[in-house]
Amino acid sequence: MPVLPGAAGELRFERIQRSDSDMTVLKKNSVKVYDRFEHETEEQILNGVLKAGDCILSEHEIAAHYRISRRSARTAIDHLIDKGLVVRRAGIGTFVAALKPGTQSRCAKYSASVILPDISDVFLMTVCEGIQQAAHEFNCHLTFKSSHGDIDFENRNILFSLQRQDDGVIIFPNYGRGNLESLLKLKEAGIPFVLLDRRFPDLETNYVGVDNVTGGYLACEHLIRTGCRRIVHLYGTSGSANDERLAGYRRALSDYGIPGSEKSIRRFSDLGPSHTHGSVRFEPDMESGYRNMQYFLSLEERPDGVFAGNDYQALGALRAIREAGLKIPDQISVVGFDELKINPYLEQPLTTIRQPQAELGYQALKMLIGEISGQSKAVGSSVIRLPVQLVQGKTTRVPGK
Repeated sequence: MPVLPGAAGELRFERIQRSDSDMTVLKKNSVKVYDRFEHETEEQILNGVLKAGDCILSEHEIAAHYRISRRSARTAIDHLIDKGLVVRRAGIGTFVAALKPGTQSRCAKYSASVILPDISDVFLMTVCEGIQQAAHEFNCHLTFKSSHGDIDFENRNILFSLQRQDDGVIIFPNYGRGNLESLLKLKEAGIPFVLLDRRFPDLETNYVGVDNVTGGYLACEHLIRTGCRRIVHLYGTSGSANDERLAGYRRALSDYGIPGSEKSIRRFSDLGPSHTHGSVRFEPDMESGYRNMQYFLSLEERPDGVFAGNDYQALGALRAIREAGLKIPDQISVVGFDELKINPYLEQPLTTIRQPQAELGYQALKMLIGEISGQSKAVGSSVIRLPVQLVQGKTTRVPGK
């Protein structure tokens, strides 16, 4: 409900009596007319009487109460927007912005929620560094929420952003399609959002990710160029990013004339309910890579090359290979995907596909701000795919040597 400056939660209307001399003064100093509304509103926002997300009066209501023109009311609101105190949402209204953390004298211009599947994950922590860098640049207050790898938590976090009337939301989805209904509610409410890393081909949304197809291709091609011919893939959990990496793997095998087979692909679901416990996982971990690699090593014709869909699975695969008494990369080579920060400190650094993790976060918030501010030309359907590159480590041979 629109809030008029006054006591907390109170709509206060005053009948103002003015003499002819008073009106003459007002005309000579017309700027003072809308200054009163602007000053009172600013004071109550900074004092916490008006909270982030509160809807303020419309131009018509301001003009009627303060006895000013609609143009003056609009000017006052524009001043508050310029100060970062309120934000205007087309067709909905004008709302109090979120205060920047640790201060009551300045406000953020924008307010956004960042919904992550696992806030403690090394990969996501680096992505968040990029989001925070962009937030500082664009004066945006952030609220981080973890879904703990659980779809129900993720849906609750999305609906919480809807209730808070955030200016926008960044979502790094869990695997699966369990959040589609919540995403549609955001679209219906007109709240901009950006999906990170994973998307739904049948749902038009803003999206920031990497060129996963090229990444999968580069990983498999590298193994081929180092002499590998029996190349298997640790796919992980069903989702757009892993589908694209699998497509790149298959394309490389085809281009180099190497037969491919579904038997050369192991998924997280192949481990069965004893490992998954019926849950939807954020990302397959070292344990799944370890166990799926054990399966491949048990085959009569074991692989000589492994492309893991992420570095965690690759690390698990390395453990299984070492336990089997095999030498890396002389007998089996392994390529991961991500380039985690810990990679340079490993005893045997991974050959992996580097994702620009911080840049992913930065571009996601930049895209979101563009839509919130109305600067985006492709509303609700902007797509950015950042380039990837192969990083030579010690888990594969150097091509040509």
